Amino acid sequence: MEYCLSFRPYRRPFVNPLRTAHGEWSVREGFIVRFKRDSKVGYGEVAPIPTFGTETLAAAGAYLKSLTDKDELPTSAAVPDVLPCCTFGISAASSDIPLKPKRNYSIAALLPAGRAALDSITVKIRQGYTTFKWKIGVEPVAAEQAILTELLKRLPSDARIRLDANGGLSTEALERWLSLLRNYWQQIDYLEQPLPVGQEASMARYAESSQVPIALDESLHGAEGIRWLESGAWAGPLVIKPALMGDRDRLIERLRPIAGQVVLSSVFETAVGLENTLSIADQLPKLNRAVGFDTLEAFSDALMPLSAVPVITAVDRNRLDFADIWEQLYR
Repeated sequence: MEYCLSFRPYRRPFVNPLRTAHGEWSVREGFIVRFKRDSKVGYGEVAPIPTFGTETLAAAGAYLKSLTDKDELPTSAAVPDVLPCCTFGISAASSDIPLKPKRNYSIAALLPAGRAALDSITVKIRQGYTTFKWKIGVEPVAAEQAILTELLKRLPSDARIRLDANGGLSTEALERWLSLLRNYWQQIDYLEQPLPVGQEASMARYAESSQVPIALDESLHGAEGIRWLESGAWAGPLVIKPALMGDRDRLIERLRPIAGQVVLSSVFETAVGLENTLSIADQLPKLNRAVGFDTLEAFSDALMPLSAVPVITAVDRNRLDFADIWEQLYR
């Protein structure tokens, strides 16, 4: 049996730089991996984010290049643990496990940071979105709280908003946020990663004393992150970015017992990474939360041929042509 692994880099400027508690993000870089074995061709994506504890872009590129010189593709278990994005992309491209039929998924609308969210949410509501995500910790607390109260006034009765701090709040700021949110808890889906990695015990205590669920995101990555994926380890939502979390098939098995807590989330990947991730959701019947993939129009290139809509359908997913996306990288 012969195989061939190849990869191509991509570099995608954001249409509008993304503002988070970590600063401004203006360019997304990564690799598309193609795996050919006999008549089978598979595609995966390697999309590192070092601030989440993954390998660097340079380390990923060096490792992928080393594989093109080998006579045999290593199993995902043989890929070093410090290369979780390489493991994900290679496992997605080379997996032999039969996948279940594709499903439709509701999308959580991503609002821009600051006051720009006010105009955006009006448009998103008109388009049919009912779940929204807004970055906080970007501006002073008082300013963001004033904006949030305006956002909540515009929400339909059946809509909910997620607040994402990217681990950027102090305990004082978190207490100020929870003091406000207790008045609006029915409109808040959850507060995501308010405190930095390592302060999970504090976040758990705040969650227990509040009606607002607290979700983990950044805490799930790195060497210690996997422990929060054990059943009963965390009571609230778990924001899963599969592209950063190693072997795809092992991740599916790990998520099955906790699927009701899982919120799948984008890392601003191409259509290849999108489908690599949604194929995980297809295996988790109890996953019922809107997925964080309102990222389809963050770039103005041909690497994401789908339009931003409140629901990604199986029909749309079946139309994706990975071979064409692969060729786009050389045009």
